[in-house]
Amino acid sequence: MQNLSMLYYLYSSQMLGERFCDEFALKSPQSQNQEQNLGYNPEGAKIGFITQSPLIDQNNHFLSKKSAKMLENIINNVFQLHQGEYCIFSLFKTYSLTSQNLQDISKYQEILQAQIIQSQAKIFILFGNEEVAKPLLNSTPPIGSFFTFKTKELLITHPFKALIKIEGLKKQTFQHLKMAKTLLANLKESE
Repeated sequence: MQNLSMLYYLYSSQMLGERFCDEFALKSPQSQNQEQNLGYNPEGAKIGFITQSPLIDQNNHFLSKKSAKMLENIINNVFQLHQGEYCIFSLFKTYSLTSQNLQDISKYQEILQAQIIQSQAKIFILFGNEEVAKPLLNSTPPIGSFFTFKTKELLITHPFKALIKIEGLKKQTFQHLKMAKTLLANLKESE
């Protein structure tokens, strides 16, 4: 709980103009599954990807999970982005979900909202309506729809767990990603 409070404090401070080391890592004697991971948010990010739990490690390398590999392929093959052009966040900041995570959902919600607001990315893709959008926004917008949160455009698509299990959702998700890519291109042209 103390680590979560520290994360909230740091993001609140950053929103108010404070600067601190982006490499801040919370160390604890617990296993990696309980370590905190804020995600990856470089200056100059154009688009963001939000999942339920972290898909990158503390060094911003993709984990060896199917969902992490899928996200890496989306970034490289669909959007053709280089590191520094995208950010990756998660609703929960630990690698595995526990009952304590679910009890502290409002703190995770506040931290993720602060991350979205302070990021330079204009577009965010949320992987999971029930898994990410509903806890984050307290609503369930339809999958495949854009909506505005503060000054950011958010797009909801299917969660990675569903994409791994149901092959047919990949085609629909690819259409959602193409919509986001088109919006990204339009935003670049208008700058």
